[in-house]
Amino acid sequence: MRSESSLGAGLKVIQICHDYEGPFQAICRQYNAAFENAHVTTLYLRGKPDEDVVLRTGGNEVVFLDQGKGALSGIKWTTIFQVYRLFRRSSFDLAIAHRYKSIYLAGLMSYFFHLNLVLAVAHEHKVFKRITRSLFLTFWRKQIVVLGVSASVTQDVESYCPGLKEQGRLYTLNNAIDMNQKARLKSRAEAREQLGLHPNDFLLGTVGRLVVKKNHTLLLNAFAKSEVPDGAKLLLIGSGPEEMSLRKLANKLSIEDQLVFLGHVPEAYRYLPALDVFVFSSGEAEAFGIVLLEAMLAETPLISSNASGPAEVVRDTGWLFDLDSVDDLSKVISKIVSMPENDRRARSASALARVETEYSDKRFRKNLWGLKPMMELGQPERVSSS
Repeated sequence: MRSESSLGAGLKVIQICHDYEGPFQAICRQYNAAFENAHVTTLYLRGKPDEDVVLRTGGNEVVFLDQGKGALSGIKWTTIFQVYRLFRRSSFDLAIAHRYKSIYLAGLMSYFFHLNLVLAVAHEHKVFKRITRSLFLTFWRKQIVVLGVSASVTQDVESYCPGLKEQGRLYTLNNAIDMNQKARLKSRAEAREQLGLHPNDFLLGTVGRLVVKKNHTLLLNAFAKSEVPDGAKLLLIGSGPEEMSLRKLANKLSIEDQLVFLGHVPEAYRYLPALDVFVFSSGEAEAFGIVLLEAMLAETPLISSNASGPAEVVRDTGWLFDLDSVDDLSKVISKIVSMPENDRRARSASALARVETEYSDKRFRKNLWGLKPMMELGQPERVSSS
């Protein structure tokens, strides 16, 4: 068995990602950190070249295809040809693919080029609901191993692709967070000042794109019904197509003066100490929620829906409310707001401990290399000589 210090040595790895929006820079970074002894090329199919993205992604090389929005619909021949040229340039031993378009491309390339292994990372539910996708994974490209980012995703994949688990081709591998982010957090006072917030207001907030999946409508309705102190504010950090409808809803609920739209905030996790309570309102469509790890790392008291993915992350280190229930979320908000701050913070300390134990880069690396396909890949005879 190879020592931990030599894991991945000699391997040439390609990581394919749809784009670098949302959490995917951090996700690609965690895989790059796990393969620190290998040579890793990260390929973003969409998105313009950006040096900041390169730095946050890590690895040895970052390639931007800069495909347009329609280029990945059905996978165009130009995209396939560009990826083919990259594979032809380098002889990769392993491919890591995030989301289905990337999984398809990696699987297709494995038909033309020798790959010891393809890791297909499923980040959402119902990825393989389409029969064509299930057949592609199950019968055509049998060297693909699927990694669900949560137990609920893994179960979902198995429901559409029965037999993968028995074949040793289906595992759960939770996402991770860079523990060094802790040192980069701003203080409560600094975060509030830089965001233009009052130093003494009671602040609830959330981070995420303003899209239907994030359930902001439920959050606004629950906040409007909650018993909160005078001057309390609800912060929405993020931008997206739902902003106008949310503003209209705030006016209808008469909370427009309490609702603060902060828009996109670069490295938003650094400002989480500004919040008295972080609220994660996404429902079953949310398979994991890296922002939950960010709130837990910041030791910000946390409320989350009891959707299977988020509940798996939070467990008893925060407060859970019944999925899609405005009344239950309102009750939980009212309860936590009325609690002494020390009581809220005590549970946050256990959240930090859970992140350190279960979701650190160190734990991710151990879990990844503990998978049977990875242990087999780590054997010297499995590494290509090219």
